[in-house]
Amino acid sequence: MSSTSLAPVVVSRIQNRRGTQSQFDGLYPPGYSGVGGYNSGSYNPAFTPTNFPNVLMPGELALCTDSRRTFMGNLNGEFLELAENIAGSGLQLGPLEVTLPPVSTFTVIPSLTYLATPFTDFFYSITDSASPDWNTTGVTFSRNGILTITAISNSAVLTETGTEINTQVPNDISFIATLTGTNIQISYMHNFSSNLNFSTSSIQWQAF
Repeated sequence: MSSTSLAPVVVSRIQNRRGTQSQFDGLYPPGYSGVGGYNSGSYNPAFTPTNFPNVLMPGELALCTDSRRTFMGNLNGEFLELAENIAGSGLQLGPLEVTLPPVSTFTVIPSLTYLATPFTDFFYSITDSASPDWNTTGVTFSRNGILTITAISNSAVLTETGTEINTQVPNDISFIATLTGTNIQISYMHNFSSNLNFSTSSIQWQAF
């Protein structure tokens, strides 16, 4: 029996950026439709990596925050426009911000309900700070981490990992995931005296 060696698969880091539609358009020649790429002949022979060095690289994503359009870099300076949701799952690519008031029983976060997929990772930030800056530490509580949801048979399992800052025991916040029909719902419960600001994204973004 002979064995066949396969070439290794190389996965490069995917950079993700966000900004306005006009900022995204400014990365490319005026009127460029995303097809043809560098040195695209009759369209725009002046479109080169030197003249336009900031275009999306292969696999890189860009979110236009005002037009809610999402693009992915292709080969040779091309880009493709993606649907607003990830593969029809109902997951928004853009960052999500939700205010979570204190509740004594697990309560569904409607904006985190999505069509069940085998697994999903959410990068999240929780804080009692009212600042829109995700990097601002809360007055008494902050936590950054990952919510990992796995759909198993007729149920969903949620695993949470995170790092807390300024934690005030015995106050805490907990999450669970449930599979309801074809959807996964994420619920929370916390006993802090005031609202917590919860931010999450399935993708990390940088500015254009």
